[in-house]
Order: sequence, then C-alpha cells, then structure tokens
Amino acid sequence: MKPEKNLRASAQQAENDPPHRGRDLHKRGWKNRVITLHPTVLVLATYVLLLLSKLIDIALINRENRYYSVVILQMMIFLLPGAIWCVFSGERYVSGLRLRPIRANSILLIVSAAVLMSAGGILISILFGGLGSLSENFSLYDTFVSGDDGTASGTIYLIMAYAVLPSICEEFVFRGILCREYERGGVLRAIVLSSVFFALLHFNLANLPVYLFSGAVLALTFYATRSLLGSILAHFLYNIFGIFGQPYINNLYEITGSTRFFVFLVAVFFLVSAALFCGEAARLYRQYLWRGYSANYRKPSPNSAPTPQEAYLSVIRQPSAIACFAVYIIALVISWL
Repeated sequence: MKPEKNLRASAQQAENDPPHRGRDLHKRGWKNRVITLHPTVLVLATYVLLLLSKLIDIALINRENRYYSVVILQMMIFLLPGAIWCVFSGERYVSGLRLRPIRANSILLIVSAAVLMSAGGILISILFGGLGSLSENFSLYDTFVSGDDGTASGTIYLIMAYAVLPSICEEFVFRGILCREYERGGVLRAIVLSSVFFALLHFNLANLPVYLFSGAVLALTFYATRSLLGSILAHFLYNIFGIFGQPYINNLYEITGSTRFFVFLVAVFFLVSAALFCGEAARLYRQYLWRGYSANYRKPSPNSAPTPQEAYLSVIRQPSAIACFAVYIIALVISWL
C-alpha cells in the first residue's frame, strides 16, 4: 500500500505543480507519448477558421436567414475548437474555468466595465482616427454587419447572434481558456497575452487599440468577479451598446454642435466609469481578503522559472504564435485588396 500512496502523492504533486519553461499544456497521446500543445494552437485554430469565414459569401450558406449563418459560424470558430481543447485537457479542466454564478455585489462592477469599454472605445477611436472613425453600424470582425428590420423577432435574433453568442464564445476561449493557461506565469501575463490575442482576432488594424483596451477590461472583470460569467455579462452589455447605442453617437455629436464638448462628455463618462470600476474592484478584493478566499491561480514557482521577459518571449516565439501573427497579416492584406 505504501508504494501506491507514494504514486498517488507524486501524481497529485505533478498535477498541482506549474508548467515548466516552454511547456504550457501537456496532452497524452498513444502509447504514453506526451504531445505538447501550447494555447496559441487554439488561438491559431480560431484565426484560421475566422479567416476562412471571411472568404466565404454568407449568402451561399443561408440565403433566407443570415442570423443562422452567423450563429453556426461562431459555434464552429470558437465553441468547437474550445470544446475539443477542454475534452483533451482532462475531466477536471472545465471546473477550472471559473463558471461560477455572478454575485449580486459584482453587478455594479460589471455595468461600470461595460460603460468603461464603451466610453474608452469612443475616445480611443477619436484619438487614432478622428470623428470619422466612429461607425454607425455594429459588425462582427468586419464581416457580419448587424441590421435591425424593426420586428420583434428580428430584434431577438439580432441580440442572440450579435450580442449573446459572441460574448459567450469569445469569453470562453480568450478569458476562460487562455487566462487559465497563462495565469500560472502571473495574472499580469494572463491579462496581457489574452488581450493581445483577443485584439488580433478582429483583424482590424485601425481599431487594434480599442480591442486591446476592451480585452484588458474584460480580463480585469474576469478576475475581479472571480467568474467567467462576469466577463461574459460585461461583454454582452458592451455588444448591446454597440448594436443599439452606437448608431446614435453621431447624432449626439450633432446635438452638441461642438467637437470639444462632445469629447468632454464622453471623457466624463469614461472617468466616472473608470473610478467606479476601480473602486468596486478594490471593494471586492477587500471582501475576498476578509473571507479568506484563496488566489488559486498563484502557484509557487520552481527555481528554474523564467523571468517575466522570458515568459512573454517563450509564448511569442512559439511556431503557433508566429503563425497567428502571420494569419493576422494575411487577413489585413486581404481586407486592403
């Protein structure tokens, strides 16, 4: 019995230990072979599938209802690769994605995160592209443009296809899986890398700073609420603003009649929401400390752990990560042609 106990203890220790340098995830193949897959493989799969969807005419998939096409493509691009990743990662993998219910004391932080992303996105767009960069139509990945036919059923389909499903799919992959994989190298590492790959996903160079900012806010919301559902809800509210509120941004500018006054109003919303977001996050973390909640993403680092600079470089120089950047460049070239 003693050797069996030692074997179990060794297995448990191996499961709890953080990955070593250059190894983010291990998959066991046939005949006990260990196949090393990095999270950027999953990111690359979503990029390639999304790029292929941009090359396919939606009318060829479903001429009668474009919403069905958008739903099916999103499930194929995000949910299918993510589900495969979870299945081959072990039975306990999904339990580590923090699919916890949203607590009532997190609602204000989530709402402020949505307002912060909306106001911050407008300011960043104006800063890098001027007022002309503010679009009147909400689109997914510059491919699927939303449109409301005015009917109740059309509005419901619009919300489901352009707000609910994107928030679930994208958060599942980029906050749920990527943050889980990278946070063992530090929460900052998880926030930065998940935000970068989330920003590249949209294949839009002009709005890259906007998506970087939004990705960072969503990752912070994920950790502040300790729940993936928290970032999903914040993402959903942000998409709702993009669908129904974004078309009125130009109207608001015309009402103000002044660029400075318009920017001032947006800046006020940004500063207030940022202060509220930071205050709520601090309050939640004080509660976690008071209740003795463990930060289970912080594992003791081995003596051979890489420096922070090496930790980032170890991800970027992976062949799958380099391929992600290559697909992004290809998508940009195609959009410019």
